[in-house]
Order: sequence, then structure tokens, then C-alpha cells
Amino acid sequence: MEADKEQPTIVQKEMGITHKDFYGELPNLLNDIPYHRIEDTIKFQLNHKNIEIVLDPEGFRELSRSVKLPVTSVTFRFFDFSEVEISNFIKHFNLRFMKGGG
Repeated sequence: MEADKEQPTIVQKEMGITHKDFYGELPNLLNDIPYHRIEDTIKFQLNHKNIEIVLDPEGFRELSRSVKLPVTSVTFRFFDFSEVEISNFIKHFNLRFMKGGG
């Protein structure tokens, strides 16, 4: 009998972004890597290993009565990735989704 696949490593982030903006930036993140999207779950492979990105429902953060910012919780599921590979992907992700300047 074949052993069960290892459970995924899960990383969660809270982002100040709408789903529309997230999907607009997705091609920049994946650099022509094919992906499959079912509702708010994106599945793709990186170096022959599976990654899933799941977007929770959009919300907002109210800074004042007149200022509301979008917020979306994002869950990453890494299957058979090392800690270094996960760290490298998250760094790449953060650079691609960085907004503003500094």
C-alpha cells in the first residue's frame, strides 16, 4: 500500500487587496506558469510541486467613517516544499504584490 501524501504546509496572509486586483496581478506572480482556478482557489505547479492559493471572502478595514480599505485573507498550501522553497516563494509573492513606494 502506498503511503499517504504529506500534509501541506499552510501559510496565511492578510492583504489589503480586492479579489479583482489580486487576479489582475496573478499573471505577474506566475510568469506564464499555467494555473487552474475554481472559484477562489488557484492551483498550479512550481518545480513539479503543487501550490494552492485560496482567497477568503473580501472584507474591509474601516479607518474612519469615510475611509474603508479592502482586506482579503489569503491561504497558501504548499505540497512537499521545503522551508527554504516556501520562504523563497513568499518573498517572490511579496515583491510582486508590493504596493506604494518607499
